[in-house]
Amino acid sequence: MDEWNEQLHLALLRAEARRKYQVLIDYIKQQVEPGYEYANELVRVVLSERGCYYEFVDLPEEFSGALGNGFAHRFVGSAEALALADQIHHLSQACTEHNTREFSLLAVYDRQGLFSREGTYIYHQAHRGDDDIGPLTVGCHRERTLPLFLKLKADCDLVVPIFGMSRGVLFVVANLSDQHLVVNIPQAGSGATDLAQASTSEMVH
Repeated sequence: MDEWNEQLHLALLRAEARRKYQVLIDYIKQQVEPGYEYANELVRVVLSERGCYYEFVDLPEEFSGALGNGFAHRFVGSAEALALADQIHHLSQACTEHNTREFSLLAVYDRQGLFSREGTYIYHQAHRGDDDIGPLTVGCHRERTLPLFLKLKADCDLVVPIFGMSRGVLFVVANLSDQHLVVNIPQAGSGATDLAQASTSEMVH
């Protein structure tokens, strides 16, 4: 796909995402705000007692939010953040159709990674009933390199040490001064809304 076609594809995906999901995105924002805001050059996060969400600065359709107080967040140093990123990558390599219902990993290493394979790593695998997807990969994992943004959405027993249960969403936002933000949203029941409908995985194909 040449550059012009990639840009056209991106524009069409963004327009469709806005049409389908903007009302829900606006609702989640209204429920969560005002709150504490954290941002790096790639992503903006808002946390409050009512919930949390993130959105990409240049791609607001890449959005994920949770309402309620069932999430946890913490700030960690670079060594712990790197260890977590490597742990998640190693878990992805252990996923099989027998032990995984879903494992979706997105790592964006630089701002241009939103629009190119070189700065993004995506791993996706899902097995639900007769629907088998993957494993699919886009880009390359960078060993011992902390992404600007990392997101894991998973439903498998392998992630219990991370989520405290087998299903949840975790994202890491790096380079907030000398610390990195980790948000963990365990999913049990209907407490979280995850909107990755115009995800980078679609944008870079």
